[in-house]
Amino acid sequence: MILHKHNSETYANMVSLFQTEQRVAAVQPTGTGKSYLIMQLIEDNADKHFAVCSPSTYIFEQMKLLADENCISFENTDFLTYTKLAQTDAFSKYNYIVLDEFHRCGADEWGQGVQRLLDGNPNAKVFGTSATPIRYLDSGRNMADELFNGVYAVNMSLAEAIRRKILPLPVYVTSWYSFRGDIEQLEMKAEQSGNPRLKNALLGKIRKAKSMIAELDVGIEKIFEKHIRNRAGKFIVFCPSVEQLQRMVNECDLWFTKVNHDIHKYTVYAQNSASDKQFEDFRNDKSESALKLLFCIDMLNEGVHFDDVDGVIMLRATQSANVFYQQLGRTLACSDSKKKPLIFDIVNNYETGDTAQQYAGFMEIAHGEGEYDDEIEFELYDYVRDIREILNELNDTFANSWDFNFELIKEYAEKYNAFPDVNTSYEGVLIGRWATYQRTLNNQDKLSKERVKKLNSIGFPWDVNEAVWQAFYEELKSIIRSLGHFPKKSEFGDDKKNLYGWLTAQKFKHRIGELEEEKAEKLIALGCKMTKGKKESWDENFEKLSEFVEQHGRFPDNSDANSDPENKVIYVWANSQRTAKNRGQLSDERIAKLDSIGFQWDKHEAEWANAFEMLKSYFSERESLPGSNEVVDGYKLGKWYQRQVDLYLAGNMQAYRAERFQEAGIPLENLRQRRKNEVFMKYYDSYMEYLQKFGKHPISSERYNDLDLVKWRCTQMQKKKQGKLTDELAALLMYICKDI
Repeated sequence: MILHKHNSETYANMVSLFQTEQRVAAVQPTGTGKSYLIMQLIEDNADKHFAVCSPSTYIFEQMKLLADENCISFENTDFLTYTKLAQTDAFSKYNYIVLDEFHRCGADEWGQGVQRLLDGNPNAKVFGTSATPIRYLDSGRNMADELFNGVYAVNMSLAEAIRRKILPLPVYVTSWYSFRGDIEQLEMKAEQSGNPRLKNALLGKIRKAKSMIAELDVGIEKIFEKHIRNRAGKFIVFCPSVEQLQRMVNECDLWFTKVNHDIHKYTVYAQNSASDKQFEDFRNDKSESALKLLFCIDMLNEGVHFDDVDGVIMLRATQSANVFYQQLGRTLACSDSKKKPLIFDIVNNYETGDTAQQYAGFMEIAHGEGEYDDEIEFELYDYVRDIREILNELNDTFANSWDFNFELIKEYAEKYNAFPDVNTSYEGVLIGRWATYQRTLNNQDKLSKERVKKLNSIGFPWDVNEAVWQAFYEELKSIIRSLGHFPKKSEFGDDKKNLYGWLTAQKFKHRIGELEEEKAEKLIALGCKMTKGKKESWDENFEKLSEFVEQHGRFPDNSDANSDPENKVIYVWANSQRTAKNRGQLSDERIAKLDSIGFQWDKHEAEWANAFEMLKSYFSERESLPGSNEVVDGYKLGKWYQRQVDLYLAGNMQAYRAERFQEAGIPLENLRQRRKNEVFMKYYDSYMEYLQKFGKHPISSERYNDLDLVKWRCTQMQKKKQGKLTDELAALLMYICKDI
């Protein structure tokens, strides 16, 4: 298989690292060919057994097509979705485990399934791929550090991929298909105005705006006509909801009448049972006469690429740069083709939140000096700039004064306990845009101190991130008012997972000294337990970890983290110490303190040791072993023990672990054998009791303790002759039968 230059370099790094490391990660942007690395690894190790894991069966189908094209055999390869892993307890034995989109392994259920797979294959080499390894809503966990100990074959950003011309810069067309509705809303508001002078001024500008829009002639259908040169092209249409998707499928024909009347439409979303077939039909549609449109929501946001897709159409407005680039990434792919993908942004994502900042980075790349001599050409067609200016002018006139807008945004904040984002319209006025303009003026020192003071008086956030923080804070306050106390984790509910993730992140940031004191004080005032100061935080967390170990005889694991927010903080903190040590950022003093309590620097070894200590306590207290489905303190101890038995019986358990079981007197036997042994010992104990009581062997007509001891003895003797008894049981049998 022929790899592109950048992937050849990455693959060589990976092979070299696998000489000394067991786990290696490749972090590179969507479209740069991560699947090719996986295929090359499988091809070069055709005699090895592979487990390839990913979030989606669509990704597997794409891999299989790639393998067919390059004559790569999957004879020794198993494909497992993370959902399937979460539902599986026993796994085959693998030489290599591939974790595609490994950032998804941070999810609780999926993570447990992956951990079981890794535990069941302790000697397997693990290769992971991802474009975004950091889980920002989960305490900022870096899954490359957690799963791969920070060992990278490559760590490439999107900007670097574009600068090196691995990925193309797309042709970006931005429009705003709802602007006519916005003007009509303003016109209705103007008609209702009680101020005749303001009403006349507004209606005059609205008439002028409509005239200018007519002259601009920027209907969506004409934009598509101008830029879609291939009338038989393929496009992916991202929609915000099922309702919107279904509406667009029915209404979109008018948009493309000037491109093609013959349109093949496909829909893919979770609730659609025909999604798999629709996906394949779209992929295989090679019609040279029809325009092909695939309408979807989130199912294609990750890991799926099409060589022949001409572009994407964004109908989903988002402030998330991650979502924006996942959508954009469906058309980005490294190839020798000079074709530039088309991005139709008709919901004004270009100017929204983090996306605008990220895309500004593209512009910088486009106009800066890269490592190549020729310039990178950047094409941006903004058809709504003039219309935005008209709407801004209308809004300014409608508001008529700074104080009017201030009162409007104050009213909005009181009503919704949050501040508007950039595209928010309230009472017919784009107050979100006005708020953004105030931030711009303030950054340029052009906003008077009096106005800054007034905005501060209502808690106005001076940056977008501050607005998000304030929105979560107000949501938390609302829950506290409703409950009458600070909520426990169980009281957040499934619809408040993002809020709980945000709160956990604030606690963690405060513990490492990265949360502003003012914000910490606001949370403390609500009843949130916070610690102070970075050094004090480290010492406090160390003490909490020590207390946990003293109380439980082990270190916290994932089940502890899931059962209690405070335990989660300790668990995440402990993981962060491992990361800090791997990066050389942990002092010798702190390393020594952690060593003093037996801290396990290898996370996976720590989790094994925790489970073993739990099993020891169970065995000591109950003189029995857990059933396969038994859960202890929220941990699936029975399944863990059974995995250890499977490893031992298959000869895959490390020697020192087997020794620990032997030292603790805990047998390593499967459930069926254990039950056989228990039955054997029940009869054996009764037989010994009979011998001691009567001084002779039982006869066939007798029963003792309601057991037929003679029949049992004869059966066991027969099994011994057939070699069906273990050496231990055979020795016990011969002891009671020595004088027969």
